[in-house]
Amino acid sequence: MAEAKFSFGVLDVGQGSMQLIEEGDDTNVTIDCNISGAPEFAKRYLGRRKVNHIDLHIFSGQDQDHADADGFEMLINKTDGDIREVWYPDFSTDTDNWKAVLKLIEELKKKGTRVRKPQAGEYFKFNGLAVKVLSPHPDDSDSSNNASLVVKIIAGDVSFLAPGDCESETRWKNIVKYFKDWLPSNVLLAAHHGSLNGCVEEAVEIIAPEYTVISCGKDNPYGHPDDDAVEIYTEHTSEKVYITHEVGSILFESDGKTITNVILDAGQDPDGKKMVEAIAGRGKRRGPVTRSVVPAAMPTLTTAVQKARPTGEAPKDRVGFGRA
Repeated sequence: MAEAKFSFGVLDVGQGSMQLIEEGDDTNVTIDCNISGAPEFAKRYLGRRKVNHIDLHIFSGQDQDHADADGFEMLINKTDGDIREVWYPDFSTDTDNWKAVLKLIEELKKKGTRVRKPQAGEYFKFNGLAVKVLSPHPDDSDSSNNASLVVKIIAGDVSFLAPGDCESETRWKNIVKYFKDWLPSNVLLAAHHGSLNGCVEEAVEIIAPEYTVISCGKDNPYGHPDDDAVEIYTEHTSEKVYITHEVGSILFESDGKTITNVILDAGQDPDGKKMVEAIAGRGKRRGPVTRSVVPAAMPTLTTAVQKARPTGEAPKDRVGFGRA
């Protein structure tokens, strides 16, 4: 058995994206697979987490920073092709990389993998994990970024919100319009690598996360994360805002009621760390961003989608990793 009933991991893969959500040893959900900044580390991470199958792989978008053919091929090889379901947005992207991804998906489909293009409002169960789709919506899926799959993954009373590259104010306002009660989440993965376009304060205030994670590479050419966006996330995050290029991969452990542990620089051993630094060129890390203003209390949701609001002392960052 794994140490925690549920875990939410955000891998430090440079200016890319990959997340792993687990229910014990039984259920694995992966989101995105651009690991070009740290390919060997990503393989080690999955190995140390004993991932031998994937129940659901979600491509939040079709752009290469989320859907990388080499990264997806690594997932296929790591699991011996045991990927049981694949999601991607219903949007037309004409790039060589996405064509290569589709070819890999078609090969999996021939072997029995279910393939979906889910739409906003759909709800699915994967053993003890539930996934609510909040986007895309036909109203405004006018670009590859705004056609991103926005998903809320629910593990008991604890949840993880992954918005992909959703970036326009109109798209976020429509998510608020249709799914306001679904937005509050314990952990938020900042949209579009922490860009200002992806950070709409009205939505962040409703999400009211305990923890926000910004996945981006050090000294990336896009200026991610944006300073104003970090300020907004800090204002509305009750515990801490983490940036992957500063603190490494982050693993949140949960008993299904609260976040019980936060592990920084997760999955690193001396050899793996050297490989990441050689490829991604991470420099000296600063401490995590913290906030000083507590957000206003959010309306109570129904039990099925309620965000845990633990009382007492917050979990402490700790060192340690791996499934038992």
